[in-house]
Amino acid sequence: MVTLFLDLLILLLSLYLLIRLFINAREAFLKKRYPKVQCSRCGNCCRIPEIPITHKDLGRLVKATGKPAGQIVRFCPDSEMEFDAESGLWIAFKSGKKAMVLRKKSERCMFQTNDCACAAYEARPQTCRTFPYSVEFEDVKCLTVCDISLNGVLDCNAAKCSKIDIDKLLTEVCKENREDKEYHRLIKSWNKSSPSGNTADFLSYIGF
Repeated sequence: MVTLFLDLLILLLSLYLLIRLFINAREAFLKKRYPKVQCSRCGNCCRIPEIPITHKDLGRLVKATGKPAGQIVRFCPDSEMEFDAESGLWIAFKSGKKAMVLRKKSERCMFQTNDCACAAYEARPQTCRTFPYSVEFEDVKCLTVCDISLNGVLDCNAAKCSKIDIDKLLTEVCKENREDKEYHRLIKSWNKSSPSGNTADFLSYIGF
């Protein structure tokens, strides 16, 4: 009986090690074959889209720039954005549903400089840190990478390069996913309890 148990244990351990070897080999392969690009400062990503941000993004920007939250964000109606109704971004107000996005100035992100750099680079939102990459995971805990590709949401003129710090990218993507989930929970709670509030009330609700 003991021998049978040990044989079964060895079999299960061997199977686990084989699975881990397969996963590690596939991740190593992904890291070698993923598209490698770097920003060319075309500025499209700072001009074309509305950039949704979370409470964590806003907190970093407020701390770095000294600007009040109301001067950094605006609340964008669904007529100006194409995000799915179930995306978790939509905040219920008496005037209708809106999403919190970075404020623009002269048709571009308020932090974009004349040479298409970012005046708030060190505190830029997570979505800006991970763009133009799109990373898919096999599990909700973001432990196993399934695919790494370029985001096709807009015309990005990123230039090809030889090397990118993929581990840093994955760290930023995981952080983005965590903060998105936390922010979406706050919105869900707000929508249930305070749909008649205004934008100032919502900023206060998330800590500003």
